[in-house]
Amino acid sequence: MVIITDATEDDLPQIYEIEVESFDNPYPYSLLKAYLYIADGLYLVAKEDGKILGYVIGIIQFKIRGHIVSIAVRKNCRNKGIGKLLINEIERRFKLGHCKYSYLEVMTTNKDAFFFYVRNGYFPLFVRKNYYGRGKHAFIMIKDLYSRKGLE
Repeated sequence: MVIITDATEDDLPQIYEIEVESFDNPYPYSLLKAYLYIADGLYLVAKEDGKILGYVIGIIQFKIRGHIVSIAVRKNCRNKGIGKLLINEIERRFKLGHCKYSYLEVMTTNKDAFFFYVRNGYFPLFVRKNYYGRGKHAFIMIKDLYSRKGLE
């Protein structure tokens, strides 16, 4: 059974494995560790039998918006509902923090992630050029946390 819980420092080696496996330019270990303190209560892991299957990091900005800084699931665990569990819980916590909406960035070429977010109620607001480096653009995607869309 998969459980969602707060990340701890002991989880960082497995979180870093997932980060490196999932992204071309992964966050350094030190930044993932710093987020344990920056994202208090908004750094979550999906665990099964002690193994971390995925994680999400969020922060609340200006007391009204939740920012999903990073979300990733182990490649061999994708398309099993783990990402949905993580995104649902981070959004629930954003709402507890009085956020009106959630947003995130996704590389314009990452079609799987883009459509995952669309299925979960996010829509592209605009493109931020060179967000991930020269010629690597991001969709800025947003979700109204009080809309019914994406909650089915």
